[in-house]
This record gives sequence, C-alpha cells and structure tokens, in this order.
Amino acid sequence: MTWLKYLTVFFSDLTSHFTPLTREEEQLDFNVPGEYLIDANKVYNELRKIKTNKSPGPDMIPNKILKVFAYELAPVITDIYNSSIIHGVFPMNLKRSIVVPIPKVSLPQSVEDDLRPISLMSQISKVMEGFTLTKLFAQIESKLDTKQFALPGKSTTPALTYLLHTILSALENTSCSARLFFADFKKGFDLVDHNVIICELENLGVHPALVRWIKAFLSNREQCVRIENSYSSWKKTNGGLPQGTKLGPLLFAVLVNSLLKDWPGRVKFVDDTTVLEIIPRCSPSFLPIIVDQISDYANERGMRLNPKKCKDMVITFLKYKLVENDIFIGGDVVERVSSFKLLGVWLTNNLSWDIHVDKILKKANSRIYALRLLKKAGLSPLNIVHIYCAVIRSQLEYASPVWSALPKTLSDLIESVQKRALKIAYPTLSYDEALHKSNIKLLSTRREEACRKLINLLRDQDSPHNPLTAIVKSGLPDRTHNYDLRNNNPQLLPIMSERLKNFFTIKYS
Repeated sequence: MTWLKYLTVFFSDLTSHFTPLTREEEQLDFNVPGEYLIDANKVYNELRKIKTNKSPGPDMIPNKILKVFAYELAPVITDIYNSSIIHGVFPMNLKRSIVVPIPKVSLPQSVEDDLRPISLMSQISKVMEGFTLTKLFAQIESKLDTKQFALPGKSTTPALTYLLHTILSALENTSCSARLFFADFKKGFDLVDHNVIICELENLGVHPALVRWIKAFLSNREQCVRIENSYSSWKKTNGGLPQGTKLGPLLFAVLVNSLLKDWPGRVKFVDDTTVLEIIPRCSPSFLPIIVDQISDYANERGMRLNPKKCKDMVITFLKYKLVENDIFIGGDVVERVSSFKLLGVWLTNNLSWDIHVDKILKKANSRIYALRLLKKAGLSPLNIVHIYCAVIRSQLEYASPVWSALPKTLSDLIESVQKRALKIAYPTLSYDEALHKSNIKLLSTRREEACRKLINLLRDQDSPHNPLTAIVKSGLPDRTHNYDLRNNNPQLLPIMSERLKNFFTIKYS
C-alpha cells in the first residue's frame, strides 16, 4: 500500500464508527428570518478581503479571480447562500476538502501522533461559512463557557493571563499549592461526532434554520489526501471538523461547552483544556477524580483523551513534600513534568521564564543568519529591518504581557537579538543610533506598551463573558480564595509577593 493510499484510509477511517448525519424531510413552509439573508454588498466586501497568496480549494478557482471579479461574482454567491439558508442545503461541490498532512515535529515517527491534517477548502465555502458564523455566535455568545478563550474578543494571551493570575493569586496564601492537568484530546478535530454537535446546538436554543444549515454543511462531506502533486481518490467522512473551516473552532467550543462547568479552575482554548486545582496544606489532590470526569465526558461524545500527551504539573513553594497521588487515564499514568508548552508559552513549576526565553532565543537566533545572507545579496537596510520585525521580532514578542516580568539578565538576552539584527542592517551605527534610524523601540519598551495596551483594552470592555475584565478593573487580586480549600475561615492575603506584584495585571492596573 502506497503512503498516499494509507493516509487516505487512515484519515477516513477515523470517523467510520460514527453514525452519519441523516437529512430528514424538511418542512416546506420553514420560516427563515429575513435577517439571515444577505445582500450582494456583504459578499462583495468579503471577496475583496480574500488573500490571494493562499492555495485554492478543490474547485481550483484561484483566489485572485474571486478578488478581482468580486463585483461580478457577488450577486451569484449571494443567491447561492440565500438559497442554501432558505432550503437548508449546501452545495456538494463546496463540501469537498483536500487534506494536506503537515508534520507536527521535524522528523515524524507516527502518522497518528505526528501529522496534522490541514484541509484546503473552497474559498466560496469559507465566505458562506463566515455569514453563518456571525449569526451563530450572536445567538450563543451569552451561553458559552466564559472560560473558553477561542472566541472573538479573546485569544491565547488572555487565556494564559487568566490562568497565571489565578495561580499567583492563590499562591499568595502560603499554605497551598497549585496542580495543573493539561488535557490533550486524541485527534481533537478529527474525532468529532456530528450528531453530538447538532444536539448541543439544539440544546443551546440555536434557531432551527441555522441548525439545519450547519447539518447540511457537515453531512456527506468528502475528502482526498494530497502529497506533493499526487492526489488520492475521494472518500466520505462520517464525522470530524476539517481544520481550515471558519465554523470549526466555534463548533468545537460548543462540543466541549459543558465540560467542567462546575469546576472553577479551568481554561479552554478550542481543544486545549487546562484544569487547575488549589491544594491546601497536608490535603490530598482531587484532580484524579476530575480527570476521570473529563475522560467520561469525552467518551460519551466519541472523543478520547491521549494519555501520552496529557501532562500533570505541580507548582509549590512549600517546604514539605506534597501528598502525591498519580493521575491515570485508562490504566496509563499521566506523566508529571516540570515544564510544559501551553498555547505557545513555556510554563514551569517554579514560575520562572528561563525555559521560555531560551526557546524563543534559539528560534530567533536561527533566523538571524537569513538576515546576513540578505545583506550580502544587497538588500537595503530598511528592508532588512522590515523582515526582522516580521519574521524575528514577532517570535520574541508572542504573548509578551504574560512573561513580561523578566529579570534583567533575561531581558538583556532578548534585547541582544535585536542588537544583532540592527548591526547587520546598520553596521557602522551604535544601537541607539540604529534604533532611531530604523524608527523602532527597545524590546523592553514594547513589552511594557503591550502590557498597558492589553490592560486598557480589558478596562474598556464591558463584557460579562470575559473573566479577565473583572480582574483588571479591580486592580487587585481577590483577598480570599475563589476555591474551596475545605476551610471555612479563609485568611486575608498578606502583603503581595514580588511574583504577583510584578505580574502585569497588578503592575499596570
């Protein structure tokens, strides 16, 4: 069996055990609200936003054609979408996707664990999805878990901020520790039962017209696998959310919406779920019980936890040894780690940033050599600076408010990367002169500005759906624990530790 055929069978068999969606006869007099219909102007605006450097989908229509001829195509796509929402159908040709396996690691060893199937979709399908996504989110926003951060107005940075602020605040009580469970759902987007999603949408009270459209969008999908220039035959799938659809992340959020709804220490970002437990001194951990509940929840929905990739981490500054009880998933012990990469940022059990800074420095330094080659090729200093900002500085600043409380030694190491880059662009100038010439700021200054910008943004928000808003507006940690420490007399927090005082939610509030 060739690799192409093997991957085709593997990806299609992932959902072969699911019951496919059935399309029962719809009522002819189904009432579709007028606000669900769109006009050609909205379609035109979306077509003009298309990025022309993206690969086309199975229809092989170049994105440039869709963008250049947006005025001519807008009325046609408008009619297609309005007809689909009125009749509850979705064109079969727009349901096809080309799966491109992308390695998660440099040298993949396992198809199951080391390859991520990215789907190339029809751009017309994505435009249509966008209109439904807007209507769906407006209906369910207030019903979604407030600790789900993969939603409009939120991102990975607020998710990490909320988690760390909660940990730091809890550890101000010197008689407790924090324990984290990092959940990994095996083949997260691929092992999704469409019937469960439709049931969850109905339970959330989504309008039947939207449910019917989403059912039509999900049912009878086909995919093929592409390796370089070779394509497999088309295969039907009984489930899964193609990674590349606009609706995918929101539908997955709906799928796990009620997960851990009664447990306060939770942070969700699509298929990444982190569980936090605050453990009082000399008390056992109840996290293994919570993990059992997560496993049961997943199994009921056709999902599975991956015991190899789930991790356990304990953060404690107590002098005594924590009572350890292992976490098991299906008989396998979950590995306890001292560091873990969560949403792109390395967290450690001593709350230091040495490992994270080391990782981003290695990635940034590996790209500095490219600047030297570009300089030798005659690229202008200004263009070298632009490339540095886009390719290297962006790596040094990802989620920077979360880890901005750096000791001077680490801050200087990060700054040294920018010094080297500007020295390549302007070899005869000092660092201060090069900063002025290129019109860029110190990285430490930019981190401070990023912190203030995020704080101001959260202050200006008046949304009950973001748990960070109340934290930032108060400007102080909770004076008592948010967690049940099995102590009816919670103590007031003492004077803030340097760890909490320097965290940006406190420092800049």
